[in-house]
Amino acid sequence: MRLFTAIELGADVCARAAALVDTLRRRAAASAPQAKITWVAPHRMHLTLRFIGEVDDQRAESILAALRAPVTIEPFDVRWERLGSFPPRGAPRVLWAGVASGHAELARAERAVSERLAAVGIPPEDRSYSPHLTLARVREPAGLKAAPLFEGLDGTLGETRVNAITLFRSHLSPKGPAYIAMQHTPLGSAS
Repeated sequence: MRLFTAIELGADVCARAAALVDTLRRRAAASAPQAKITWVAPHRMHLTLRFIGEVDDQRAESILAALRAPVTIEPFDVRWERLGSFPPRGAPRVLWAGVASGHAELARAERAVSERLAAVGIPPEDRSYSPHLTLARVREPAGLKAAPLFEGLDGTLGETRVNAITLFRSHLSPKGPAYIAMQHTPLGSAS
């Protein structure tokens, strides 16, 4: 099974993100009609904390056990503002909404999860954690440029209250991925 940990966004942020995606989709269709873009559906939106990848049932059980106890970080808020793309220059491959506040707390949460995963044999990421909300993946840019696409938009989506980290199973199908929550690890003290 394919696993990852994430922060769930909440209905209000997902609704605002869906409206933003609709605007970006219209702009992309007008400015680069040949571009091939996969837009993230609102019910699939989340902030990935740590991608784990393919694991067998035994490793999945170890991961579930490692993530069962609360993470000793107090609940916090993430505020969503600004838009960007990866790479930052040239043809975009990913369009995203950025984190305006909550960076330090997200980094602590990612480190805590990564430490627990390392204890069960899941190696740490090679790159530093860069929290963002993926709005679209660009398969073929065909002239798509991020700057005009984002012009006049600030990416403000509101706030997400983070009380837990969710371990998801991703099931890939021709209709796109389905994310199944396997476990919620609360934030805060264990008592």
